[in-house]
Amino acid sequence: MKNKLLLSVLAMLVLLIGACASAPQQGSAPVRYGNDLAATLGASLQSMSVAGFDLHYAEAGEQGKPTVVFIHGTPGSWRALGRLLGHQDLLSQARLVAIDRPGWGGSGLLDDEAQGSFAEQAKLISPLLIKLKEESGNKPLILVGHSLGASYAPYLAYSNPGLVDGVLMAAGAIDPELGKPRWYNYAANVWPVSRLIDAGLQKANIEIWGVHEALTELEPWWNTAGIPLIYMQGEEDELVDPKNLDYAENFLPQEYTKVVRIPDQSHFVHRQQSGMIADLTLELLAATNSEQYSD
Repeated sequence: MKNKLLLSVLAMLVLLIGACASAPQQGSAPVRYGNDLAATLGASLQSMSVAGFDLHYAEAGEQGKPTVVFIHGTPGSWRALGRLLGHQDLLSQARLVAIDRPGWGGSGLLDDEAQGSFAEQAKLISPLLIKLKEESGNKPLILVGHSLGASYAPYLAYSNPGLVDGVLMAAGAIDPELGKPRWYNYAANVWPVSRLIDAGLQKANIEIWGVHEALTELEPWWNTAGIPLIYMQGEEDELVDPKNLDYAENFLPQEYTKVVRIPDQSHFVHRQQSGMIADLTLELLAATNSEQYSD
């Protein structure tokens, strides 16, 4: 009986830590990584060198338009939100980019300390955002993140004052208290559980430990952001506490924020509500051109 209980707990741990993606994607994957999906979408695969570090991404659409950058969770890759690169309404209005965050997909690997640091990852992602903004002719830059990517998106805006013009956060932690590691994150650091999960899930667990500190640092920024913000989440999210919806409603500036509650929806909005994500992204693009958010 005890053995069955232990096996059940271990299985739950693996599912909970790894449920953000169907399969962990390690960094420094071969160049061909994602080629088939990119070809299907009419997208191209690119990389940018940042102080000797290669940041991999996929892109579609024309330079000179506003830019939308999609940021995946953990574990994951550009493919998590990448199918939106083929969304025709978005392509008609914006250049679309989906990144492999540092340590994932085709991007370079990091040591554990840097992997778990929002600040260190932001240093490697920000040069690409600056480049994209310049190539657009200073047109609006929108960040769209899912899960951990939805925590990174506002942090990147905070780290680059005046660069980002709107943020869409889908099913990510934004409340510092709710961003603390959960019991299974602690368990994943302890033998024998740590020996039973693969390297990708171990890396995902490392990233979770940086969330609380980053969100605490971010907290004063919300009221000074001055850009349109959208927070969406399923009310039945099993991985990120749905109370983040309450935080969005009560703490984010009401004049700039839209909160979307999705009844009976799990964590996987990036798969099951991709049309809604596209529509809300279009809404953000429209908002950045409105007088309400102009200087």
